[in-house]
Amino acid sequence: MILLTPYTPAFQAETARRIALFFGFHASLIQGAASVDEAALQEAQETLVQWTSPGHELFLIRQDNDVVGFLHLGYRGPIVAWIEDIFVDESRRGQGIATEAIRLAEGIVRAKPGYTALCLDVVPRNESALRLYHKLGFDSLSLLTLRKELGENKRDRRENLLGLTFRY
Repeated sequence: MILLTPYTPAFQAETARRIALFFGFHASLIQGAASVDEAALQEAQETLVQWTSPGHELFLIRQDNDVVGFLHLGYRGPIVAWIEDIFVDESRRGQGIATEAIRLAEGIVRAKPGYTALCLDVVPRNESALRLYHKLGFDSLSLLTLRKELGENKRDRRENLLGLTFRY
């Protein structure tokens, strides 16, 4: 059984480690393998403070009695909530955990008066996440985040959208 339980400080160290792994995974999509070092853990601790501030809800994803990840909701306005971040331990992926966690998050948001939509951002190279989100009904484009690299652009893939070519 998959449950979302509110984050508590008793899980600070393991949640910070998962946040560092989450950031490392995203960095590895472009730059290759990333490691969790002291700097990454410090950044994760700072991020954890942000994710537990007003306008945010952080949940531990539990499979049976084990904590296996996290889900971070953000409330950016009065009608749209965001799945800001979701992470499942690598050893637990492919078991439907993220699918159920997202469904549970949808129920949490539906229960809040006035909320009419749930959004999320996804890194285009994270193709498994794109497939999962689409399968779960996230099929409306709302906004696109465009990025300009200020140094070397290591994004070697290209996609055309509206007659324009973008790197990812």
